[in-house]
Amino acid sequence: MSRPNEFSRATQQVALARQRYRCASCGTHISRLGDAGRAEHRYGEGAQAHHIQHVKLGGTDSVDNCVIICQSCHYSAHEGGNYRFGTVVGNESNYPHFRG
Repeated sequence: MSRPNEFSRATQQVALARQRYRCASCGTHISRLGDAGRAEHRYGEGAQAHHIQHVKLGGTDSVDNCVIICQSCHYSAHEGGNYRFGTVVGNESNYPHFRG
């Protein structure tokens, strides 16, 4: 069961293609979504979808609010794992590889 405001697989695919198959944060090549691309990832990490603007702050599940980032970059984006009380408000400029 998916959570409300979770990105659809199609939205994630469009975001990854927009980024030219690179992590939107660090630029490492990402061949496939989720754990499917682990074996081909430089550091053996999976790729995860991330809301640029958090849902709690009005972020949507649109492709413009979606970036695909490495597992460790996702951890960093949430202030070192502070998912519950995260206060970082993101924008496109925080992701140098947003457009590939």
